[in-house]
Amino acid sequence: MKPLPALRLLGTLLALTCTLPAGAQDTKPADATAAPEAPPKPTGAVIPPTMDLSRPAGSTDEAAPAEAPAAQAPAAQDAPVAPAAPVLAAITPEVEAPRPFGYVIGDMVVQRIALDHDGARIEPAKLPPLERADNWFERRDARIEQDAAGRRWLVIDYQIINVPDELRALELPALDLELTDGKRRLQTTPLPITVAPLTPEVVLARAGLEAMRPDLPAPHIDPAPFERGLHAALSAGAALVGLWLLMALLRQVAARRRLPFSRAQRELGRLDSGSPDSWRRLHRALDDTAGQVVRDGNLDVLLARAPWLTPLEADLRRFFEASQARFFADRPAGDVDPRTLCARAAKLERRALA
Repeated sequence: MKPLPALRLLGTLLALTCTLPAGAQDTKPADATAAPEAPPKPTGAVIPPTMDLSRPAGSTDEAAPAEAPAAQAPAAQDAPVAPAAPVLAAITPEVEAPRPFGYVIGDMVVQRIALDHDGARIEPAKLPPLERADNWFERRDARIEQDAAGRRWLVIDYQIINVPDELRALELPALDLELTDGKRRLQTTPLPITVAPLTPEVVLARAGLEAMRPDLPAPHIDPAPFERGLHAALSAGAALVGLWLLMALLRQVAARRRLPFSRAQRELGRLDSGSPDSWRRLHRALDDTAGQVVRDGNLDVLLARAPWLTPLEADLRRFFEASQARFFADRPAGDVDPRTLCARAAKLERRALA
């Protein structure tokens, strides 16, 4: 009966010996060298990789990057979006192009732009500024004109301020102007013109023509002929003035012999101012001037015949009253002086008739 426990113990040890390799293999995955290698996790910002169709769809290394953009999506939706600026429609009106050739420095180039589109009038919000447009042109004037047919044009004057060294095609600047309606813009394209220098940089290769020559000196002008002409003109002018003075003097002399008051003045110079003959001589001068006998009652006839005596009307009436008192009432003549009155009348007479 004793060998039975020994057999059981031997069987137990054998069973443990047989089971040791199986137990060791179960604990082997704890070793890093025996376990299959897992892919490393990315660091920093996650960029979604392109999908590889050769790998299983359920692998864990594709799921992680796919979830990163999904986590960031709500933040992008919450950011405010700026409104887009309105886009203005561009129209190209009719343009009257200037002459495309034959320009040099200083010339004016006129560009005319029609202010209508599809039968409707257009109006620029502001005219182009008057300033230098580029290296070749300067905008000198911008205005709106209306032709005989009633069509309105935007007229722009450009002046050429620089020229190239040789004949060259330049372009008038294009325009981009906003219209008053705020919805459209007026746009033009550059216009080509040819500009040439006044003198070429290289001239004909002939003797004396290789380079530009200096300006010729001003020719000497002999002033002697001009001085002689000036002296002749001055002499002729002096002669004319002297002749005019001589004629005026002769007219005065003739007037003293021809006109009534001038003759009376010359004769009164030889008479006494208070003598009766001096009074009679002034009466005769008045009668000769009127063409009839003049008294106080018909003085208007004298003034009608010789209106230049009107400034002496009051003095003449006092003369007639004093003469009436002197010759018919035997009274003194008072302060009336025939010689002074005749001299004043003679002066007016020569001024009017001589």
